[in-house]
Amino acid sequence: MPILESGFSFQSPTMFKVQQELRGATLSRNEIRAALAREWERPDIASRIRPGMRVALGVGSRGINHLALLVHTTIELLRARGARPFIVPAMGSHGGGTAAGQREVLQAYGITEEAMGVPIDDRMDTVELGTVDGVPVYFSRAALEADLIVPICRVKPHTSFKASIESGYCKMLVIGFGKHRGASTIHRLGMQHFGTVIPRVATFIRDHAPVGPGVAVVENGRDETAVVEIITPERMLEDEARLLALAKSYLPTIGIDPIDVLIVDRIGKNISGAGMDPNVTGRSDTPVKFPDTPTIRRIVVLGLTEETHGNATGIGLADIITRRCYEQIDWPVTYTNVVTAGSFQAAKIPMILDTDEQALAVALKAASPVEPPDARVVRIADTLHLETLWVSSRVAEDIRGNPRFTVTDETRTLSFDASGNLTW
Repeated sequence: MPILESGFSFQSPTMFKVQQELRGATLSRNEIRAALAREWERPDIASRIRPGMRVALGVGSRGINHLALLVHTTIELLRARGARPFIVPAMGSHGGGTAAGQREVLQAYGITEEAMGVPIDDRMDTVELGTVDGVPVYFSRAALEADLIVPICRVKPHTSFKASIESGYCKMLVIGFGKHRGASTIHRLGMQHFGTVIPRVATFIRDHAPVGPGVAVVENGRDETAVVEIITPERMLEDEARLLALAKSYLPTIGIDPIDVLIVDRIGKNISGAGMDPNVTGRSDTPVKFPDTPTIRRIVVLGLTEETHGNATGIGLADIITRRCYEQIDWPVTYTNVVTAGSFQAAKIPMILDTDEQALAVALKAASPVEPPDARVVRIADTLHLETLWVSSRVAEDIRGNPRFTVTDETRTLSFDASGNLTW
C-alpha cells in the first residue's frame, strides 16, 4: 500500500532567500579577551585569587560561541595571578552520564588537556552537601576538592520553564556540577518547580562549597558573543536576572505566522537543551506557554548536529524525520538525558521517511488545505541561527515591506538528487 496515493513527487513552491535583522552587538575575539581581563582586574574579583590555589573551572555541554577562547583566556588570567586552574565537566547527565562521554563532549568544542594546558578532572563522583526542603543536594567531588570554583556559562532563556533565573550560573551550580546523580535528583521535582528550586539550591551550594566568581556570557540573536561579565556569588541572583532579561531581548524568533511546513536542517544539544528551541517553535513537552511563536502545522527534521554526539533529545517534538536522521541517533545517550530530565516526550519517535523528498512530500501533501506550490514553507538551518531563512513565495509576499526582513532576489526550488536528498 503506498504511503501517499498520489506518490512522493510534488511541485515545489518557489523559495526565496530572506535576511532577518537580529538584535545585539558582537564582540570580537580580542574584545572578549579584553573584557575578561578587565573583569578579573576588578578589586572584588582579583582579591579572591591567591597564589598556589587550585581553581576548578566548570565547563558545560552547551554550544557557547568562543567557548574554547573563554576557557583558555580564563586559564591564562588565573595563572598570571599564580593560581593552578583545572577543568571539571559541569554538564549533569550529558555525554551519556559517563566520564568518557563528558570528556568527548568537551573535545568536540576544542577543550582538551593539550589545547588548554591544564588537567581535566572528569570524575562523576558526588558528595551530598546536605538537603534543601528535604531534597538531597549532590555536588561534584572534583570541584569540592578545589580552593575555588569558577563556572563558565551562558545566561539564556530555558526551554522548559520561565522565571527570573533560568539557564546560567545558578543552574550550572545545581544541575551541571551535580553530575548525573545530582541532575537526576533535582529533575525528579519537576521543571514546573525549577523557577524556585534553582535559586534556593544554588544559594545553598554557594553557602556550603567554595563557589567563586563565574564567567557569564550573553549571546545576541546571531549566536555571537554580545556581553562577557563576571558574576560574584554574593550577587548571583540579581546579576543573573539582569543578564537573563538582556538575553531575552536578544532572543531570535522566526517572526512568521502561520507556517504550514517548517523544515529544520538539524537539531542538537549544542543548539538547544530541547534540541530545537521551544522559544522559537512554540513546541514543548511541558505546559509552558511560549509567546511570540508561530502556529506550525508540520515540522520536518532532516538530521542531527555532529556536536550533539547522537543525543536526539527533542526529536519527539518533530512530526517527520528522515531515515538519515534516525540512524544518527544514539539511543542510550538520548535516553540517559531524557530519563534524567523526566521529559519522555522529547525522545518519542516521529514518522520516519526514507529521504528528504519523501519527508517533504508527506508534510506538504498529507491532509494539507493547499497545494504544495501555495504552501507557507519556511526552511531554517536550526533554531539558533535565524539570520538567514528560506521562505516560499506565499510567505515572501507577506513579509515584503517589513523592516525586519529583506527578501532577496535569490530563489530556488525544493529539488533533490538521485538519492532523494535536498540539493541545497
